[in-house]
Order: sequence, then C-alpha cells, then structure tokens
Amino acid sequence: MGRILIIDDMPGGREVMAKLLKQKGHETECAGNGEEGIAKMSKNIPDLILLDHMMPKVDGLSFLAQIRRFPRWKALPVIMYTGIRDRAHHMKAAALGVTEYLVKGDFNASDLLDHVQRTLGQTAAVPVKG
Repeated sequence: MGRILIIDDMPGGREVMAKLLKQKGHETECAGNGEEGIAKMSKNIPDLILLDHMMPKVDGLSFLAQIRRFPRWKALPVIMYTGIRDRAHHMKAAALGVTEYLVKGDFNASDLLDHVQRTLGQTAAVPVKG
C-alpha cells in the first residue's frame, strides 16, 4: 500500500480521509497547509499527495509550483480536490502536473479510494527519485 500525504486546512476533512485510507492499509500523514506539507515531504517523500487548494499561507497551486521545481518531486503524483469548478483553474493545476482533479461534492469516499488506487497503480512502475 502507499504512503499518502494529505494537505488540507480543514482538520475534520483530512482526519476523515486519513482514517478511510488507513482502513485500506495506507500509511498517512497530514499537513494543514502547503508550507507544512513541504516540511513533511522534506523528511519523508510520500507515494501520493491529496491536495486541497484553498488554504492559508501556501495554497494548492503555489504548493505545486514550489515542489515541481525539485527533480525528486517533479513526477510525484498529486490528486487535487477543491470546490473550484473553474476550467482555467483546472488547466493551471494540469500544467503543474496534477494527476487527478476532483471537485468537492462530485465524489464520495468510494470514488476517492478508486482514484487513489488507480493513481498508485499507475505510478508503481515509475520510481520517484529522492
């Protein structure tokens, strides 16, 4: 199973996701914003990041722009989930290498698990250099 970093400023949301993922055998770690996420990634590179967009200090797109500058994090899979339905935002996220873009309210726990499994399955053959 995978090591997943959940970056979301809403404690309730990230705790629910972490519990759900742990029940499926994943190891999880949580961060309350992009700045905290980068600090955690520096210590332990995850297999996948679940990333909210609207956060204090460093938002999701700024976080992506920062991590993609580093070769060891360039190919790291990221599933962004946000309430933003704007196509321009989706395109910016795609340009920064988002693997999946999910709109809050359009997916449930089972859908999220499917996206996580599919993303981890796609990346299993592609090692991320540390």
